[in-house]
Amino acid sequence: MPVPAGWRLRPSRGLRRGSGGEVVLGGSPPRLLTLAPRGAALVDGWLAGRPVDGEVAERMLARRLLDAGLAHPDPPRRSHPAGEVTIVVPVHGRADLLARCLGALAPGWPTIVVDDGSPDGGGIAAVAERFAARYVRHPENRGASAARNTGLELAETPFVAFLDSDCIPSGGFPGELLDHLADPAVALVAPRIVSSGEHAGRIAAYERYRSPLDMGPQPSLVRPFSWVWYVPSAAMVARRDALGRGFDEELDLGEDVDLVWRLHDAGWQVRYDPRTHVAHQDRVERGAWYRRRVAYNESVAPLLVRHPERLPALFVSPPAALAWGAALAGALPVLAGFTALRAVRLHRSVAGRLPGAAGWAVRASAQATVQEGRDLGRALAGPWAPFAIAAVVGPGGRGRGLARRVGGLLAALVVADWLDDRPSLDPLTYAALRLADESARGLGIWIACARARDFRALLPRRPPPVSRR
Repeated sequence: MPVPAGWRLRPSRGLRRGSGGEVVLGGSPPRLLTLAPRGAALVDGWLAGRPVDGEVAERMLARRLLDAGLAHPDPPRRSHPAGEVTIVVPVHGRADLLARCLGALAPGWPTIVVDDGSPDGGGIAAVAERFAARYVRHPENRGASAARNTGLELAETPFVAFLDSDCIPSGGFPGELLDHLADPAVALVAPRIVSSGEHAGRIAAYERYRSPLDMGPQPSLVRPFSWVWYVPSAAMVARRDALGRGFDEELDLGEDVDLVWRLHDAGWQVRYDPRTHVAHQDRVERGAWYRRRVAYNESVAPLLVRHPERLPALFVSPPAALAWGAALAGALPVLAGFTALRAVRLHRSVAGRLPGAAGWAVRASAQATVQEGRDLGRALAGPWAPFAIAAVVGPGGRGRGLARRVGGLLAALVVADWLDDRPSLDPLTYAALRLADESARGLGIWIACARARDFRALLPRRPPPVSRR
């Protein structure tokens, strides 16, 4: 399916080109694309800002770049008639937050407020009437997924936007995201969910950098093993016909992950555009914050039933597992050797095709090793924490040595995250919150596994081939 004429492309992060522009490397997972001279010239023009022309062959080449994650779309801005999209706002109580949410929307968008069994139904109805929104009520609480699906069924427009009542949309929502849906390959697009910034304190500061709803500042094709695996249902705009039965109402949480992955598996594209912001109400009370983090991860077990290859405690290849196991046992040279061998293999794949191939291979292998260490550290601080504790509380000096190495890995994880975030928190507070965050992940996964009597989510898994991602 060709890219619409007149669209512009932006290079993905880390994009590299070689052989006169005829070799393109980038994306996540990394893809290597070889172009003919004319294709290379076209890509030169697109990355310099020229729009994609109307010829089908050119537009198909642009599609290849987008599908591989080598570039991101920059659709032209256009006006949107009011009858193009319906905004669905699920709500359960908190009429004041609903009023703030609806008040931030630009006037004129058809809006459906679905009251999911609120105890103060009259207050919710009054807010909906004040903002000229259609009011629909569930007689009992059925969950946010059911509320969204009710709005989806009632919507008569080709597109539907979902917006949680504790969100404050920017002026660009949903219009800027609708621009992406001019591409018939795209089923759903989501903005960046940012902290509302209304609260002070340590947890509020941490949320500004580590919110589970914030997918970061970089645009992405949303799919497993990409930079962004899923987008939260707090705010998203979708093609109504692509959604089918909508959200899975059996999932209390994780329904957004399931929807995005079902769309991906059906051949649709999902896009994340962080240029549009939607602010979200933070949980800043310690108990509520921790319980919510636990609850998010309780969705792992039911999601694993629906997507069995995508939710292990850790993705790791057998060679990397052996290398890191040796490192934790005290044989760090084994890990260094593994990283060097991987660099050699990567160099062979691009030698003579990319400038500075040797340096790129060394950096790419080192970055992969660092990422494996971070993922392993998260597993040891989270779902594997009971096993790690049992291993380090061992007889003699062996347990103490392992404890030092595991502690060093966790410290390295926190330092790496600190360098990424540069938070306005002192290092000790940030470290404590990061480790508490990972412990909540582990506790949520254990609770979900025990409830389902299915402990596969605690196991590691080899990453699937690129063709199956």
